[in-house]
This record gives sequence, structure tokens and C-alpha cells, in this order.
Amino acid sequence: MLGKGFFEDASRIGAGAREIFGSLAGEVERLVKTKLEERLRKLRLVKRDEFEAVKILAENARVQVQELEERLSRLEKERIVDSIQPRKTTKSTKAKEFTSSSKII
Repeated sequence: MLGKGFFEDASRIGAGAREIFGSLAGEVERLVKTKLEERLRKLRLVKRDEFEAVKILAENARVQVQELEERLSRLEKERIVDSIQPRKTTKSTKAKEFTSSSKII
């Protein structure tokens, strides 16, 4: 039947194939990784830590804008209320109004 040499030969062939396919797999992996890195570089993607930093800055800006909008709204309401309420006139305000409205001849 099959001799001892057959199994030794088959074993050597298997070991050689494993070595060839192993190195081939490593080469394919390296090529794919290189091509993928090249493509990603062309996309000009940002790193995660840079993205997170900008995300925090944007959130802080949103909060600040919201606070400023609320402050502006309060100030506008105060201005409207002040313009509706009659001003209290005192002697000094009446004197200023009189001098500003009178003309010197």
C-alpha cells in the first residue's frame, strides 16, 4: 500500500504549503493595510482625540450662546418695561430740560 515515504513527503508538502500560505497571508495583510492607510489619508479624517476636543469647544460655545441669548432677552424686556413706565422728573431734570429747550438770543 502506501509506504513510509509517502507520508513523509505529504508531511513536507503540507509544511511547505503552510509556510507559503503563511507568508502569502502576511504579505496580503501588509498590502491591504498599506492601501487602507493610503485611502484613509486621502479622506483627511481627524483623530478621535482631536474630534473630542473640538466637540467640547462646540458644546461650550453652544452653552455660552444660550446664556447670551437669555441675557439679551432679559435686557430687552427691561428696556421695554423702562420705556413704558413714565420717568420721574425732579427739579434737576426739569432744569436740564428747560435749558436744553430754550434758545439764547
